[in-house]
Amino acid sequence: MNKTTLSFEFFPPRTEAQSARFWRTLGCLETVSPEWYSVTYGALGSASEASVNIVGALQKASDVPVAAHLTCAGQNRAQLLDKLAEFKTMGVNRIVALRGDKTEADANSKYHNLRYANELVELIAETGDFDVSVAAYPEVHPEAESANSDMQALKDKLDAGASRALTQFFFEPEIYIRWRDAAVKCGIDKPLVPGILPIHDIDKVLSFSRRCGATVPPALVEQFRCVKTDEDKHALSLEHSVELCRTLKDEGVDSFHLYTLNQSTLSFEVSNELLRVNSSVAAA
Repeated sequence: MNKTTLSFEFFPPRTEAQSARFWRTLGCLETVSPEWYSVTYGALGSASEASVNIVGALQKASDVPVAAHLTCAGQNRAQLLDKLAEFKTMGVNRIVALRGDKTEADANSKYHNLRYANELVELIAETGDFDVSVAAYPEVHPEAESANSDMQALKDKLDAGASRALTQFFFEPEIYIRWRDAAVKCGIDKPLVPGILPIHDIDKVLSFSRRCGATVPPALVEQFRCVKTDEDKHALSLEHSVELCRTLKDEGVDSFHLYTLNQSTLSFEVSNELLRVNSSVAAA
């Protein structure tokens, strides 16, 4: 069994209180020796500057590599090259390349406004300076015409030069396993890293899921509705996340990308459980 590797996703804090929680979360999760961090990026908005600022701060403050998110929709080649040069100057050599919010983009794309993430990956690959990750959707992107077209879009991004795909969150291992097997049949041979979202608030998760097309099993929702105390909800979330990851490990998965929501406790505890499996295997 291969060693389990972990990465964590954060969003840029916007208030003093959020900033304090962010750095506490970072300090806690740094103790499990993650492979890298990523910081989300708002398309064409104020969140973009906040993301760049926190990426720069992380690059200086931590020995863990940080991946900057970068969206391309509605931005032209020159703007994106400028942003990539800024990241390079910071010492950042990892990018999570995303389309971002859909815009009315020029049909000539690469030479005017880019439309799709595969075009951004191609542009980044031309620089030769970055390790690139892209997004994937085990339950199909909400705007995709079909599962087949969505899979082809993923293959296009990987073929354009991305090193791996990070999936949208999901809550049943079978969803990922079926999709991964379909990806392999489609000729995809690069790592497909499952995105894991520990459930802090079931109502917020239901809201997230409606927007991104992820399924929350009704039985899982009912379980959360039935527990009353914060302690019991925490225990249920930990149990579910750990069981999900262990099932995936049994299917050969050895890398996990955890969506932290800038909260450390659940991500830290899930990580420790996964790393404990590593320790047990090494001792054996």
